[in-house]
Amino acid sequence: MVQIGEKEDLSRAVLNVDLNSPIFKTMIRKLNDQIKKVLIKVYNEEFESGDISLKLTLTVPTQYKDFPVESNIPGEPPTMKTYEYKALQFKSNITTTLKKTNKIDNEYRSEKELKNNDGEFVEVPIEDPQISLFD
Repeated sequence: MVQIGEKEDLSRAVLNVDLNSPIFKTMIRKLNDQIKKVLIKVYNEEFESGDISLKLTLTVPTQYKDFPVESNIPGEPPTMKTYEYKALQFKSNITTTLKKTNKIDNEYRSEKELKNNDGEFVEVPIEDPQISLFD
């Protein structure tokens, strides 16, 4: 394959369409970068965990390309012939969600009775139904 700088010229190559294909190389590199970034943040305890989602949308639209066709008649200009074909198109979207929970627990348990006093809630001591010698 012909390499032009960092990019490969794949226009003349026959390519299998699978995850190992160079057409998915950029997407895989970006997914790998996100995995590393999430791991660093989780490892450094900046976040508890991270979710990474890859959404891949594949389409196969019909395309058209015009090619000049030589005329068999001398002096006549070439005509155009249209070639119809199906082309692969895809769009990828990588979403990263880092999870951080800040939780402060507090609990209150009462040994009193909660009463509604005309829309105002009050806690009152529970009345002992037994009469005490000390009352």
